[in-house]
Amino acid sequence: MTYLLIAFVLLVILSPLMWFRQSPRQNLMINMRKEATRLGLIVSLSAPPDARQGETRLDCVTYRLPWIPDSPRSQKPRMEDWLLAKGVSRGSPSPWLRWQWLSRESNDLIMDAIGLVLDGLPADIFGLEARSDGLIIYWKEHGGLEDVITVYKLLFLLRKNICSNA
Repeated sequence: MTYLLIAFVLLVILSPLMWFRQSPRQNLMINMRKEATRLGLIVSLSAPPDARQGETRLDCVTYRLPWIPDSPRSQKPRMEDWLLAKGVSRGSPSPWLRWQWLSRESNDLIMDAIGLVLDGLPADIFGLEARSDGLIIYWKEHGGLEDVITVYKLLFLLRKNICSNA
């Protein structure tokens, strides 16, 4: 009887400690973010791309590839200032199925490169943006490490295309 009582007390003491263990999903997300950082991407929490001004809910993650250090801003209009979102009801239609322009459209010189990137992105990515601090994807982080590498390669390709057309 004493052994049962000791075992019960130990279980009561140790059970809250088990809540601090990472789930396999949490562990995968940590590894995805570490891999992204290793590749040079900057990961942060963000509002969704279609959030209205003043909305502050941070329920998606952005992976940002900064512009090449010391590169000048493009002199051509709309090379680095546009936003595409998937599955939204507002915005302007884009040439790509289920994607809408939520701000100005990009320059025609990079439309083919954007199309290649959108075709190669993992299916659960729902935003692609170019702004002054880099190229950004909006993601709920479903997937795995191979998706992080794919995102990096596609953003790198788009950045190279934008910089060469600048």
